[in-house]
Formats: sequence, C-alpha cells, structure tokens
Amino acid sequence: MKLGEAPISQRGYDSVTWARLNPMKLTIAQATLTEGVTPDSSDNVVGTITVEPVLLGAYTRFTDKLTMETLFDVIPAQGRELYNNAKRIIDEQIQSVLENDDSVPVIYAGTAEARDELTASDTIDLDLLLQGTTFLASQGQTSEHYKAVFHPNTFLNFAQSSSTNTWLNKTIYENFKGIEDGYVTTILNVDIYQSANVKPFVVDPSEGDDFNVYPTYVFRKGAYGTTTLKDLQTYFKPYGSGGTEDPLDQRATIGWKAYFGCAVLNPFFLVRIESRATTDYQWQVAIS
Repeated sequence: MKLGEAPISQRGYDSVTWARLNPMKLTIAQATLTEGVTPDSSDNVVGTITVEPVLLGAYTRFTDKLTMETLFDVIPAQGRELYNNAKRIIDEQIQSVLENDDSVPVIYAGTAEARDELTASDTIDLDLLLQGTTFLASQGQTSEHYKAVFHPNTFLNFAQSSSTNTWLNKTIYENFKGIEDGYVTTILNVDIYQSANVKPFVVDPSEGDDFNVYPTYVFRKGAYGTTTLKDLQTYFKPYGSGGTEDPLDQRATIGWKAYFGCAVLNPFFLVRIESRATTDYQWQVAIS
C-alpha cells in the first residue's frame, strides 16, 4: 500500500479520484518557434480515474479466562497479528487490481510466451529484471528510480543469480533514504522489496501436476494508486463494554476497519514478470 500514489480527492465522497497525465511526445517541428508568432498550445490531455473503495475489516474476541490463563499479554500480541493480517488483505486487493488489468505488460521467464508454458527451470535472474527496467526506461523516463517487489521464493533465485557486489549495503543506504518495510537492497537503480503477501498463480496444465507461477512487479512512480477514505482504524472494546450483553465482563474484542481503493494509473509505468521458483514455500495459515 505504501508504494502507491495518493489520490487528488479522497475525503467527503464515496469514491476517490486520481489525475492521470498522458506523456507528452512533441516533435522538434512542433517545438520550433517563429519570432513574433504565438505558437499553438501544446495541450496535454489530463484524465481522471475514479474508484469506489471497498469496506474491509476483521476482529477477534477474547474471554477473561483466556487472559488469566496466558503467561503474556495476549491482547497486544493479537493486535499486532490483526495489523499484519490487514496488510496481507490490502496487499491482496492491490495485486488483484494489478493482475486483472490486461493493459499491464507481462514478461515471461525463459522462452515461454504464456504462463502455462513456463518450465521448472524458468526462474528470475538479473537479466530478466533488467528486461523489465529496460521496458520502463523505453517509456521516456530513463532517470527514474524503480521498485521491484518479489515473493521470497523468487527473491532466492534472484539473489543466487546475481553478484552481491552490485547490491547497495542497507546501512549505507539508510543514511540518505528512509528504510521502508520489506526493503532488502538496491541493485543498479532498482529498490528491491520482498513480501510473502505476493500471491502465486496456480497453473493447471493439460498434462502433469499443478504448479505455481510467481509474479514480480517492477514499476516506477505513478504506476498505480492506493488510498483509504479514512486511515485504517483499530478498535479495542474492553471487558464489560458490551453492557447488558456482557453483564459479567467476560468478553473483549480488538479489530480493524478500512475503506480501501486501488487503481492502475499508467499501465506502461509497470511491468509484471512471471516465473517459476526452485523453492515453493507457502505461508502457513494456522498452527495446530
């Protein structure tokens, strides 16, 4: 969420709006002036993108007996887990928007031309990342600093394929740039992030077993926008706050709520790289 663009309007309405400027591509002839002659205006079309945020939220309930039985303060611990879960849900919402926009360019690893053609050896490496940044640079912003978001499984392949001598040390980097959650390193002009919230595509081939294909998102500023009508809110209801519904002060709850929206602002400021991974670790939903 933190990597998206903020909207131009977001409060007081049930929708949010972003401005989108089309890249200007004037020719030398169009920019050549004649002395004493007022040139025609070089108008640039300003578009807008509007979405209606969805209402998201969750809560958990505690009993007084649970609080007395545990050796640590369970409520703050559960609050942190709810916060992490909120981030996972919001990241999933962002990825759903990015992957369902057919205008976003896709680069496949190896020689594949489609997702189901990827083989086990078609993993991501530095050359594939450079293909993505080369595409973005070809859109007219060669001095742009890029960001790339990997799943941990694909980041392992990437790290094994590239020399760490080209990586910028995190300690050095934080002297001139704030370190963001998930940031790993910088290589060339790309800030590298990894997140287990990146969801793989499950491919069901006509022959053989199902396999996962992992997206890696490479983008520049202005690729997509994220917003909430109101900042993510947390709620704690202590024991007894239920009034007559909880006459013996036996229950407490903690939860969160957010109105969240996301939109692709310029599909050519973003590229999705799809590849396989040599490891296939998945987030464990529950511990029994």
